[in-house]
Amino acid sequence: MTNEELKKLFIKEVHAAARGRYAVEVFADMVRTMALAFESPLTNGEHHKAIEAEYAQIKGRYTEDEFVHFPIALAMVQMALERHREDFLGHALEALGAANTHNGQFLTPVCVSRMMAQVGCQGIEYTPGKVISLSDPSCGSSVLLIEGAEKLLADGVRQADILLHAGDIDGRACDISYVQLSLLGYAAVVQHMDALAMRRISPDRYTPGYYLHCMPMRRVAA
Repeated sequence: MTNEELKKLFIKEVHAAARGRYAVEVFADMVRTMALAFESPLTNGEHHKAIEAEYAQIKGRYTEDEFVHFPIALAMVQMALERHREDFLGHALEALGAANTHNGQFLTPVCVSRMMAQVGCQGIEYTPGKVISLSDPSCGSSVLLIEGAEKLLADGVRQADILLHAGDIDGRACDISYVQLSLLGYAAVVQHMDALAMRRISPDRYTPGYYLHCMPMRRVAA
């Protein structure tokens, strides 16, 4: 099954869960619950309780027959990223016609992102154990970060040595980035923030790979 076929099935799940709701709102809820599910095991205390409460609140807006489409949609995202390590949710969002072009949200085509990654990641000096960081303060679906990181992998950089910094003023974009970077296994920090004003909107989130690759200790040591 191709990613294009999976995208169509994913969108079908969005519409199946919608039942009179706007598809873009259901997409946002789906991606948000995915992000919360990945983040929850990495937190504790009041923050963990807040995550669990938000997840329950979103789930409570749907019937059982509607919410059953949420984990199915997640499975399709996982399958798609296993087949092709590239932006999937951003293209699904565009196919739904849900990108906010009025606010300057435009999907960067994969071919353009790949070309930019080829140019931007040339000549990076690397020795095993050295952390190489890539940053995008206006990441959208993180297509540029994904293509840049995949370029580094192709050049022989270990995934454990790649740290991604994804930031965006749009919360939905941050959720999309967090889900995709988590499923791809990257160590990443996702920041919901206004980069121009240097203002945090919500706490930073760290992917499972961030801890799996021991980034907290490695960043302190650096």
